[in-house]
Amino acid sequence: MKKILGRGLIVFISFVMAFSFLQYRGVRKEVLNNRERGSDPIASIFEYGIESSSGVIESPTTPNYYWTHDDSVDYGDSPKTYIFGFGLDGDKIVNPRKVILEGVRNLDWEDIGRDKDNKIIVGDIGNNVNRKDYSIYRFEEPKEDQERVKKEDIEEIVFRFPGEVEYNNESLFYADDSFYIMTKEYGKTKLFRLPENKIDLRRTNILEFVGEFEFVGDSKLANIMDAATGTDISKDEMSMVMNTYKGIYLFKRMEKKTNFLDGEIYYLPLKWDFRKFQYEAITFIDDDKGLILTTEQGKVYRVSVEEFKKIRDSQPTEVFVEEKDEVGQDRQGMIYKVKHYIYLFQVMVMDIIFR
Repeated sequence: MKKILGRGLIVFISFVMAFSFLQYRGVRKEVLNNRERGSDPIASIFEYGIESSSGVIESPTTPNYYWTHDDSVDYGDSPKTYIFGFGLDGDKIVNPRKVILEGVRNLDWEDIGRDKDNKIIVGDIGNNVNRKDYSIYRFEEPKEDQERVKKEDIEEIVFRFPGEVEYNNESLFYADDSFYIMTKEYGKTKLFRLPENKIDLRRTNILEFVGEFEFVGDSKLANIMDAATGTDISKDEMSMVMNTYKGIYLFKRMEKKTNFLDGEIYYLPLKWDFRKFQYEAITFIDDDKGLILTTEQGKVYRVSVEEFKKIRDSQPTEVFVEEKDEVGQDRQGMIYKVKHYIYLFQVMVMDIIFR
């Protein structure tokens, strides 16, 4: 019996080692390929005080002008409650300026976008602090000579997730007369929405679950090391881009008010190096033919939609049906947070291995 158990243990260990080796080879191949194929930066905004660009959007009114912001915690005396505007002239930053948002908090601003009326939306949706309620700030785009947006001109929309689960989120966009939130989870993302006609500014609103997407790549282990950190929507609301740490997914749906995740999927790899290229934000440009990305390191990148390759056909989908408001259940934030840091630890370990 001992010999049988011993042989069984040896076979099991051999299987685990062989599986791990194959996974390692797959990840290493994808890492090296991405570092060869990825785009190079065209400019930097770090020197202008943007230490951690976490969202970017092209101005709704001024082509080739962009708004971004810092990922920060409100430290009281020096809260980073401003958006930063900049233009691009080749590889140079032009017309940089800061516009302060009065009467708001920056617990963890993670994305910026625009609604159907071209108002700016900023998502205080990250998990820098323990929280069950999240906020979206909405206001008119600042004029050219405007230095502040007054408190009374800013609309705050407070929301939470069904069941009061505390997700980490770094992606926000507006389509179908609704706000969309994408979670930051390693290996996958969940999509939620908040219809405009269900928003009540006097209370905490509950998001509706739309769907889940698991990342597609050459290696499952490489996918586990990946996470969604930014999104944007095309002008016709038929295409959505989502950037991760190592690539960009482009979703094209066939009909409005349907799940973007069910649409055709196109993919473009980015240079994958967690410490040097931490991609955090993305926006459509050039009539949706190009994209601008920013990183936590303050770099600005430009890519073309023509570079993407199709990786999946569209899936069966249905038009959204309005749901009733869901009553909150027990909070599950601690369990989610533990899982999040376990995956983060795995990412850091793998990053060290591939140095």
